[in-house]
Amino acid sequence: MADEKSTDWGSWAANDQQKLTTGLRATPAERLAWLEEMIAEAYRSGALPRKR
Repeated sequence: MADEKSTDWGSWAANDQQKLTTGLRATPAERLAWLEEMIAEAYRSGALPRKR
């Protein structure tokens, strides 16, 4: 069996690490844009109360 770390798709640990560090590579402007989009999505889905 081939070593898991030598495969092209990576390992479970590498995938988990990538998920945890992806946001750290985003610029502040990208983080703010993501946050604004998530807030808008929360309003559209009903997770947050509507503005008066």
